[in-house]
Amino acid sequence: MGSTEKKEKISTRRTYLLLSRALFALLEETPFEKITLTQLCDASLVPRSTFYRYFEDKYDLLYYCLQTFFDTVRLDKDIMYLKDGKGQAFVDKLISVMDQNRESFGKICQTNKNGIFMDILRNYLIQIFEQILGQLEEEGCRLKISQPVFTYLLADLYISMAKCYLEIEHQCPPKAFARDVCLFAVRDFFA
Repeated sequence: MGSTEKKEKISTRRTYLLLSRALFALLEETPFEKITLTQLCDASLVPRSTFYRYFEDKYDLLYYCLQTFFDTVRLDKDIMYLKDGKGQAFVDKLISVMDQNRESFGKICQTNKNGIFMDILRNYLIQIFEQILGQLEEEGCRLKISQPVFTYLLADLYISMAKCYLEIEHQCPPKAFARDVCLFAVRDFFA
């Protein structure tokens, strides 16, 4: 690998990182729909022409950020199950990642709770669930309910879970919260 290729890869990664960090910093104080490309470029110190080299618009950047976040928590078919050890392990991982940036995620959630950000997040999760369901169907799994109902409700469950964790008055330890979510999902409420 030549030094030019290596520099290009480093500069590309740096640009993605700068733009991602700028978007999340802006989301803490400004609803997504009010964030402008000028604000993104100013906050990231990335020229507009460079922004367009990597992304079509701020929505494209947001989808990249969501993909990066969900790659961090390693989404797989376990996201569909909350009643077994694998499902709880996934919820543990998700809550752990959120806990590491709790204040930032809390501000983003609060600032964007009535905007299109949550709809974009829901639609992104629905796309992921549809892909995973396709894989599960190839393995012989079949849903008892319609796929659109299942994917929409599951996406809302994960969004509600995240909002609950970030907004809860008395902080609950991450492992205990994940256990409670899984118990709730299988309707195991009472002793």
